[in-house]
Amino acid sequence: MMRLTIAPFLLAAFVGLSSCGAKPAHDYPQTARAQFEQSCPAGDPVCACTWERLTQSLPHEEYEAALERYRTEGLMDPRVTRARTHCIERHREDS
Repeated sequence: MMRLTIAPFLLAAFVGLSSCGAKPAHDYPQTARAQFEQSCPAGDPVCACTWERLTQSLPHEEYEAALERYRTEGLMDPRVTRARTHCIERHREDS
């Protein structure tokens, strides 16, 4: 009897946890990645992590707008800062 009562909770927990995976990346043109890699090399684990997080959290148009705002006003988009900080902290722990 107890197994039947717990089963729905276990199923709900499994479904909830399975949806916690990484978000799919937004579409970015290859030129955007090439431009990113000019200042953050592809082989660097922090850079690879940062690119992955950026493409998951910002559509390409918003990323380009964030870059332009940084160039013209010197203001970094908080999503870019969070992505970079997360990756730096994550890879500091791995070292």
